[in-house]
Amino acid sequence: MEKIRKYLEEKGIQIDVSRLKYIENGTDISEKDEYTHNFGTFPPHHNESWYFNFIDRPNNVFFITRLSFEMYEKKSQLMLVLVANGKIYTYYKNLPLEAMPDNWEFDNKLKYYCIKPMNQWKVTYEDKKIQLEVDFSARFPVCNYLTNENPLDALEKYGVEILDLAAQQHYEQSMYAKGKVILKKAGESKEIDCLGHRDHSWGTRDWVGIDRWNWISAQFEDEAINIANVEFLGKKLQNGFISTKDGNIAVKKIEVTTKTKEDGKTPVSSTFEIVDAHGKIRKVTSNTIFSLHMPLPATNGLTEIFEQVVTFEYEGKEGDGISEYLISTRP
Repeated sequence: MEKIRKYLEEKGIQIDVSRLKYIENGTDISEKDEYTHNFGTFPPHHNESWYFNFIDRPNNVFFITRLSFEMYEKKSQLMLVLVANGKIYTYYKNLPLEAMPDNWEFDNKLKYYCIKPMNQWKVTYEDKKIQLEVDFSARFPVCNYLTNENPLDALEKYGVEILDLAAQQHYEQSMYAKGKVILKKAGESKEIDCLGHRDHSWGTRDWVGIDRWNWISAQFEDEAINIANVEFLGKKLQNGFISTKDGNIAVKKIEVTTKTKEDGKTPVSSTFEIVDAHGKIRKVTSNTIFSLHMPLPATNGLTEIFEQVVTFEYEGKEGDGISEYLISTRP
């Protein structure tokens, strides 16, 4: 933290100290980081979020959920998407917040429980149409994105502007998902037993200030591939991990080629050429099964997120997961 302060002073940059608190711990994370990070004051575009997904193709059930606190705006956003037998069930809610909650059980329908930090979570949801209870347990170790790059090096490489756009503490984890989904109207119960994924991030995130990004969580039987390729202000921020039972290998370089529908935005398939820290090259291809379009309008532009359920292929292996594509347009 002191090195970062000194660097900013030498550059003559004055900055609200609250923005630096997000990167104060550098590469260190612990079990307490599973919970909320309440710094008392929050800068513009503050965002702390928890995200979970699972893809159960044999059962024809896909699940995505995200909880975020945006404390500068004094609100929380909850999102759930369940696709079962080709039918889409959604839940979106904006809740006003005067202070950051101590837990994630404040909504009457969608609830999150940390059972064992860095190891086990539970997500529950119920309305008139569906009931869901799923346990997420660790498949591989947590991947901390900041272990790939020193925060001070990142400031020098990308500029202090990154603190306004994407100054994130960010870790991810491949999971097992096990539980039950009940479709009330059909009287159908589906036992869930598949692979899944989760992430947790906190810091600043100005969606419309990011030109585009690709994020994938690809689950294979013996490994998981997780990458983020972010473009902003003419720069590229690339990060990620290859996860196995033996640990995590950092991703150092990413090249993405995408085929879209006629609108030039909605992805149909993508190819990701990924180079890890050992120099191994992986060429991973995604093919979209289902795509959810989420527009995020702002005063200075529009961000569109395409959350895609996909199949992944590489080296003769097939897997499941999410390929997320974001694009922003500004006047």
